[in-house]
This record gives sequence, structure tokens and C-alpha cells, in this order.
Amino acid sequence: MDIVTRWRGSVHDSRIFRECRLKQRFEAGAFSGILLGDSGYPCTPYLFTPLLNPTTPQEERYNRSHIHTRNTVERCFGLWKQRFRCLLRGMFRDIETAKKTIVACAVLHNMAIDMREDVFSGERDSIEQYSSEPIVQRYIAPSIRGNIRRRQFIETHFQ
Repeated sequence: MDIVTRWRGSVHDSRIFRECRLKQRFEAGAFSGILLGDSGYPCTPYLFTPLLNPTTPQEERYNRSHIHTRNTVERCFGLWKQRFRCLLRGMFRDIETAKKTIVACAVLHNMAIDMREDVFSGERDSIEQYSSEPIVQRYIAPSIRGNIRRRQFIETHFQ
């Protein structure tokens, strides 16, 4: 898990991504992979979003795969928040303490994964409940290059 704790309060994840080093590195060509984002992000050559109105079976398969993969990521955040309940209710401390707490929780979570620590039995039930919450999405006009690359990806991998 990679986190950014630069902003106070609730900041939309697309803004955080827009200003983070990971985005800069993708744009500089440091990575050749693909990121998945919801429709709150612009579609770019390295960040694919779901199709708003799929019309072919290939596009339907792409959207199903996209949603399935993103749900896995959302469940990861749900697990993290269930493992560290302080993340569920928000931080009511000074900003520096809140940042350190969030980073510490992320480090401990990554360590637990590396050590194959299981989730506490009481947490397992609430993870599914948390991860099934709908994701509110808003539309941002996609870039032409991103649409072209996404179209090529769909034609190559979802025939």
C-alpha cells in the first residue's frame, strides 16, 4: 500500500493522484503498466477508467474486469480500516500526529501482510459489509490519447 498524507481532511483521491510523484513518474515513462481508476479520473494512456456506455460484448467484458479488479483494491482499503479502527472514525488530532498515525497503520498493515497475519475474526464479517458500499463517481472528460489506448487494450485483450 502506498499512501500520501499531505492534505488535511477529506480530499478527493483524483486530486491527490494529480499532485503525487507516482503520476509524474508514469508521465515520464518510468513505468509501463496500467492503473485503474473510477470515472472521477480522466482516462489517460496509463490510467484506464470504465466505459460510461459500453456497446459491444468486448466493452462489457472490459467493464466487468475493471470493476472486479477495482473492487479488490476497495476491499484492501476496507481491510486496512477494519484492522485499524481509528481510520474508520477519522482523526481528531493535530495534523502531524494524524499523518504519523496513518503512515504507522500503513506500515503495520504491510508488515502484517508480509507476515501472513490473518484478519481478526471479528473484523472479517464487517469487511464485506464495508467493501460493498457503492462508489460515488463523477464524470470528467477523458483525454483522446487515453481513449485511444484504452480502445486498443480492449480490442487486444477482450475479444
